[in-house]
Amino acid sequence: MMWQLRASAVLLLPLGLSSAACTEDAFDFGEPRSCEVADQNAWVYGLMQDTYLWSPEMPEIDPSEYDSPSATIAALRVAPDRWSRVADRVKTDKLFKEGKTIGLGFRTRRRSDDGLTVSWVSPGSPAATAGMRRGDDLRGIGGLTIAQIDTDERWGDVYGADEPGVVVDVEFGPPDAEPTQAQLTKDWLEIETVPVHDVFEIDGRPVGYLMFSSFVGPAADRLDAVFEGFVEAGVDRVIVDLRYNGGGLVKVAKQLTDLLVGDVADGDVNYSIEYGPGLRDQNVSRDVTRRDGSIRDPRSVVFITTGSTLSASELVINSVRAHVDVRIVGDVTGGKPVGSTQFDFCDKIAQPLTFQLLNADAQGHYFDGIAPDCVETDDLTRQLGDVREASLAHAVHLLATGQCEPQPPGRGGTPTAEVHGAPSRAEPPIHDDIEGARGLF
Repeated sequence: MMWQLRASAVLLLPLGLSSAACTEDAFDFGEPRSCEVADQNAWVYGLMQDTYLWSPEMPEIDPSEYDSPSATIAALRVAPDRWSRVADRVKTDKLFKEGKTIGLGFRTRRRSDDGLTVSWVSPGSPAATAGMRRGDDLRGIGGLTIAQIDTDERWGDVYGADEPGVVVDVEFGPPDAEPTQAQLTKDWLEIETVPVHDVFEIDGRPVGYLMFSSFVGPAADRLDAVFEGFVEAGVDRVIVDLRYNGGGLVKVAKQLTDLLVGDVADGDVNYSIEYGPGLRDQNVSRDVTRRDGSIRDPRSVVFITTGSTLSASELVINSVRAHVDVRIVGDVTGGKPVGSTQFDFCDKIAQPLTFQLLNADAQGHYFDGIAPDCVETDDLTRQLGDVREASLAHAVHLLATGQCEPQPPGRGGTPTAEVHGAPSRAEPPIHDDIEGARGLF
């Protein structure tokens, strides 16, 4: 049956293009017959039949009935998949290879009164230049109040096109203060992957802290530098703040795990990849590798999480906890234990879910998220890295006492995240370096 499905996909290819039937690369599915929408849709349908993690459960459709390959792949998704997609090739390459994304440079969180509070401002971004800070209220966008945008269901267009040069009017400011009105212009933003890091003492022993924002290419050198500083300081316990990290490159996720546990788990399994029916013979495991910056004799790792913690972030948490003591402070993570493989076609990239990930103990399947040991709020009244901020303070308390802090009434649990103009998109695909593949997780 799978051979027939693959053959049907090969028939979509014009003569002269490579196909799975004439190459040793199991991940080479050639390109569509042409870049007409009908041919792109048919190619995506054949690709999903051959590679999709849940291909036996995939619905039968007529791809000619859809107006784009994006709509085609969306129609083929099977629960719990909400990630298989078609992406713009230029923007995807910019994100993963250069660590750049188009945006205004901020994200927000929804409050219980339905207002929005700024949770993150990207350094050097248009929002930062305008003076926006974490903890500010976002009062209005494009001349509309937040309530008006909600009522009119304008969130899909209120920020305009996702292109450099688009101007967006915003109103923001501290609670109970007059708002600032500013015009922000979208631009390519360089993601600061480790915007905050520090070493401080708990009970007379050094503890490393880093806020890690995205697993993109430029993060590799940044992580090495930060962890080499931790090693020089004698750090053997680390707090890794992943509260807004929606993922990125798997090779960077592997690197972060190596830095956290490589000294004690060198040569052990880091993670395993298990493909769906059409690619099952490509299953592979990756081992932990000791690096120059690997924490020496690591005692404990505490992760700070929210519902925006996804994908590569969850992979690191799941991988590390198979080797050393791991505790989690914050809220339940987003729940993405599966990944995609990247297939280039025309000016796009198809990213169907093709595999699941397991740790050294064969644990995975956390579609409901990874639960925290200690529930805590994302304290927007203080800046990230401030040891008085609730989540970081709770992590410090946990390392000092081994116990969660008692929760006062009304505290605990993170509000639902709203992402607007963020420095990196929520739930980005994750790029893997499997030999012969163009992989995304």
